Amino acid sequence: MRTMLRIYNLYIVNILDVLILSIIFYKVILVIKGTRAIQIVVGLLFILALTVVSRDILHLRALSWLLENFWLAAVIIFTVIFQTEIRNVLAQIGGQFWGLKTKVPDSYATEIIAAVEDLSASMIGGLIAIENEIGLKNFTEMGVALNADISKELLLSIFKNKSAPLHDGAVIIFDGKIIAASCLFPLSHNTNIKIVGTRHRAALGLSEVTDAVVIIVSEETGQISVAYKGNLTSNILASNLKEIINTNGKAWKLK
Repeated sequence: MRTMLRIYNLYIVNILDVLILSIIFYKVILVIKGTRAIQIVVGLLFILALTVVSRDILHLRALSWLLENFWLAAVIIFTVIFQTEIRNVLAQIGGQFWGLKTKVPDSYATEIIAAVEDLSASMIGGLIAIENEIGLKNFTEMGVALNADISKELLLSIFKNKSAPLHDGAVIIFDGKIIAASCLFPLSHNTNIKIVGTRHRAALGLSEVTDAVVIIVSEETGQISVAYKGNLTSNILASNLKEIINTNGKAWKLK
């Protein structure tokens, strides 16, 4: 027992320490990749290098004092700057341990696909978010509550009637119900993905902060796209939507 404890203290504890830190950094990088946070990180690294050079090499007392006081307040600054990224990481971790594990029944998936096909053929825009393990309650509360059974007719009546109050915004689906319509999503600031319309940027924005599967129909081209976990895939065939919906995006290799 004493030998095992000695081995743990000398070797295993260090391996665990490095492994856990690596996982944390990897998760953080995945969340902030392709966002403005990367530029902020680069800026902070520059300030860190400037602090070391001014204090230990050039001995610039005034600049060193100013930079050292900046780092004293760094915790608060980081919390404010990275509040969205921190929230995303915590939500993803919580979702893995307290997942809702919901699945859209096949009959309802068929209704969704039929509505998307109709919208695509009619060149009418549509935005449908299917809630997964991370809840969308804060977005449904900003929309109009429906709590209605999923049907092609209801989805088409929402999106096809451009003069209707519910036309603008998105529909949120959860547990076989259309929970709300006319919902607003946060816009993505990802500069690495070329996005033309606001509808696509909103879909990508939601996928960056949740694990929802978001289906988009372009009003300009009728093209069907899917956003999932910060990735946007265009030119999706309606025949592939069933796999995407039934697996909550997990079995679909989005690029």
